[in-house]
Amino acid sequence: MSLNSPIFLKRSEENNSKFVETKQSQTTSIASEDPLQNLCLASQEVLQKAQQSGRSKCLKCGGSRMFYCYTCYVPVENVPIEQIPLVKLPLKIDIIKHPNETDGKSTAIHAKLLAPEFVDIYTYPCIPEYEEKDHEVALVFPGPQSISIKDISFHLQKRIQNNVRGKNDDPDKPSFKRKRTEEQQFCDLNDSKCKGTPLKKIIFIDSTWNQTNKIFTDERLQGKKKKKMFFWTVPPSDLF
Repeated sequence: MSLNSPIFLKRSEENNSKFVETKQSQTTSIASEDPLQNLCLASQEVLQKAQQSGRSKCLKCGGSRMFYCYTCYVPVENVPIEQIPLVKLPLKIDIIKHPNETDGKSTAIHAKLLAPEFVDIYTYPCIPEYEEKDHEVALVFPGPQSISIKDISFHLQKRIQNNVRGKNDDPDKPSFKRKRTEEQQFCDLNDSKCKGTPLKKIIFIDSTWNQTNKIFTDERLQGKKKKKMFFWTVPPSDLF
């Protein structure tokens, strides 16, 4: 068969068309999964000026620091606080920091500086009580039982219904068959019907991978729904 035959040219055009569609689909998929595609960076001029002048004094404790005080969670004297952007988060964040984690290297401080009204940092074993608000809290941590972020609303609604059912159900009465599937029973958190029970708080563990087990297995964090996320560093294979 000649390479210039109509049949060969038609197949070639079809293959090229499929290749272009596949590449476009892959590009769209990558763009939709990119969590930083809408990230906007503020000017770094204030930090560049502070770096030129060197370490400065913390206005609270008097310690000598660069850029910010990692003890008081505030910018130092030569970094005007009004020039530091403030971030308004859609929910509260609790960070549980391992006591052996070096304060000066902890990136949890950055979150506290940029969103002071939404972020709280606790040093283990100091952990708040979450039991009464269990359906509003999730722990960001990898593991076999972790769920994806897009599925968290479904699991929170499921937990709420199970709790209500456990309190109200009469064990002597037979349960009625449900006509709808679980996916139909629970709505998305963005749905106006579910506005009364949204996810309100996320818990992060700030430590090395080798130190996480002590915090992760604490009874006060057990039962929290675990969420998967994108990691800067991959956990070791023998962590679980």
